[in-house]
Amino acid sequence: MQLIPSQLTELPGENFDTLALSEVASWITIYSELAGVLRSIIASSGEDEEATELRINLAWIEERLSRWRARHAELAGVHVDPNTRTVGYAGQTVTLTRREADLLAFMLAHPDRAFTPRQLALEAWNNPRLSDAQVRTYMMRLRRRLVDLGVGNIIRVIKRHGYVLGMPRAHVDGHASGASRPSPLT
Repeated sequence: MQLIPSQLTELPGENFDTLALSEVASWITIYSELAGVLRSIIASSGEDEEATELRINLAWIEERLSRWRARHAELAGVHVDPNTRTVGYAGQTVTLTRREADLLAFMLAHPDRAFTPRQLALEAWNNPRLSDAQVRTYMMRLRRRLVDLGVGNIIRVIKRHGYVLGMPRAHVDGHASGASRPSPLT
């Protein structure tokens, strides 16, 4: 196991105890972007000491990203099992097709980020041969299954931008279903 340099610390404002899904989604976006930039730099650099240090930094960033994604899944209450291709929510489980399970897992890993059907074909399935119509069909079926499960319409369509994963209404403000909510006046 590689040692992570001691100068890498959490970013200001990071709090893994937060209950706000929007904040968690923001940290996922930040660390995803950082990881993407570092991968790009590593790909264009040689095999020197600097590249080794960049890989160590990337490993640290990917670990943080993994922790934020796990926190997001915990708060959202939506769990995908890729082995059994099932999604669970509020004690209920629904079986998905392989493509639906892949699609939901991808969307959960990238909350609050819009993806066009073309981007989903390439990024969720690494399949450039899927047409936009096929992706829309998979998305329609997945959305229907999520509604049937009781999650609601957590995947929204944003005109000219694509599909975006939000969270169940009970989780939007950072409070779980059934939890008392603070008064806006306090």
